[in-house]
Amino acid sequence: MRTVLIIDLNDTGSEAEALRQALEGFNYFVCVMHIGRPNDFIDILGRNIPIDPDFVIISCHGDDGKIHMPRLADFVYSANELRDDFSSAEVERYLKLSQKTIINLGCTTGEDNLAKAFSKNNAYIAPCDYIEGTAALFFALRLFYEMASKGCDLKAAYVTARETDDETRRFCLFEIRESSSR
Repeated sequence: MRTVLIIDLNDTGSEAEALRQALEGFNYFVCVMHIGRPNDFIDILGRNIPIDPDFVIISCHGDDGKIHMPRLADFVYSANELRDDFSSAEVERYLKLSQKTIINLGCTTGEDNLAKAFSKNNAYIAPCDYIEGTAALFFALRLFYEMASKGCDLKAAYVTARETDDETRRFCLFEIRESSSR
């Protein structure tokens, strides 16, 4: 049974729950982790997680090639905790996940630098532009449906899910780039 980790940055409505229910219906084992603060996201990127997932879905908002992080009151942040959105620099610094398929549903998270950071040792799929939220959910559902129900590999499932309409065509697939430093 293939395993999916959904990272819920808590600002996309019921997207993570809709994904969980549908993917469980497709016979994936699903774990959802809710992000309350930037350090929670850093822990996940650093492999401090209870499962070893095959797929990681990041349910978030993005802008200008950055992943939006929860905003906390100043007194709530830990000392030295990042208080900004995650750019490619933060992903490069903290990402230890390897040999995974990472699907990011946030707008512009397929931007070149962020995509390069995530695709070191991982396959990475993300929208290269701004995308309508329900199209992001539909794309992910179609991608996993094609793999589970039709037995498609990732690339074939991606092509089918992407071809639905102009919104889903904004998703880009970045192949694994081997990193010599890990």
